[in-house]
Amino acid sequence: MYLKLISEKPNEILTYYEKPFYVYLSLSNLCNANCVFCDVRTNKEKKCSIDVFKLIDELSELGTKYLHFTGGGEPFINDDILKYMAYGTQKGLNIIFISNGYNLNENKIKQLSNYNIKAIFFSIDSYQAEIHDSLRQLPGLWTKVTNNINLIKKYMPNVKIAINHVLNKTNIDDFAKFIELKKNYNFDYINPLVIKDCDELFFTDQQIINYNQNLNYYYELAQSLGIEFLGNDIDFFKKDISTSGDRSNNNDLRCVYPSFCAFIDAPTGYVYPCDCSIHRDRLIYKIGELKENSMNEIWQGEKRRVLKRKLYNSELNCKTKCDEANCQFNYSYFKSKGE
Repeated sequence: MYLKLISEKPNEILTYYEKPFYVYLSLSNLCNANCVFCDVRTNKEKKCSIDVFKLIDELSELGTKYLHFTGGGEPFINDDILKYMAYGTQKGLNIIFISNGYNLNENKIKQLSNYNIKAIFFSIDSYQAEIHDSLRQLPGLWTKVTNNINLIKKYMPNVKIAINHVLNKTNIDDFAKFIELKKNYNFDYINPLVIKDCDELFFTDQQIINYNQNLNYYYELAQSLGIEFLGNDIDFFKKDISTSGDRSNNNDLRCVYPSFCAFIDAPTGYVYPCDCSIHRDRLIYKIGELKENSMNEIWQGEKRRVLKRKLYNSELNCKTKCDEANCQFNYSYFKSKGE
C-alpha cells in the first residue's frame, strides 16, 4: 500500500483497524510477457477459480475501501476484469491496478474512465524500448505502454500513474535518462525497485558506487521535472541488500498489515496478509481458503489472529524481504500512534 496514492491520511487509516481496508487481488498466473526475473510461469495454478463478484460483495460488507488488481500474471489477460472493476465501482470501492500495458488500447481506456480508478501502476524497465522489451520478452511492449500512459491522462487526468522500475545491472547506469522520460510521458511517480532473487542481473560493486554518488542528482532531476519517487527514500544500498533481496536492517520491523490488508490469490483461492507473504511459505502465511470459507470467516478466523500477533511481535523472517512501501506503512502507523 503506497500512502501517496490513497486519499486517506495515516491517522484516518487508523479508524479502519481490523477491517480489510486495502485488498490485493491477483486474478491469474497467466501473462503475455515472460520477464527474465519473474517466476510466474512456474506456478501450477493458472486461471481464476473464485467468484469475484461474490468476493466484492463480501469486501464491501467488511469495509474495504481499495481493491488493487495485481499480479500474478497480467490482470488484463482476464476477459472479465472490466466487469469486475465496474462492479467494484458500483459497490463503492476505489480501484487500483497494475499492468504491463500491452492489452490496453484507447477503447478500453475510455471504458476505464467510467470506473472509480484512483491509481495505475505500469512496469517499465528502461528508457530504451529494446532493453525493456528484452527484459520482458515481449516485442512492442515499450511502445504500447508508453503510448497508453498519455492516453490515460487524456481521458482520466486525475488518475495517478506510477511507474514500477526494476533496477538491475542493465539499467541502473541510465537511471537519470529514465527519469527524463517524464519529458514525453505524463506519469506522476517513479517507483524504483531493487531486483530480487536474480543473481545474474544484480549490480556490480562499481554500479552501486556510481548510483550512490548520483543520488542527490536523481532527487534534483525528478523535482525539476515535477515528479516524485513513490517511496520517500531511494538510497537502497545503505540498507545492506543482498542479491536475494534480504535487508538486514529490517530485523526489528513490527508489522500491522494483517489488521488493514489482505492478498487474495484467485487461482488457488488462498488468502494471505499482504503482497509480500504470497511469495513465502504457504503453511505459515496462508490465513484461509475461499473455496472452504467466506472472506468474513477468514478475516475473523484464528489463523489471521495468530499470524497478526507473530508479525506484530517481529517473530517471522519475512521482515527481511518486506517491500519498502509496506515498511513505510508500518513506520507511519506507529508514528501516528505515537509509538
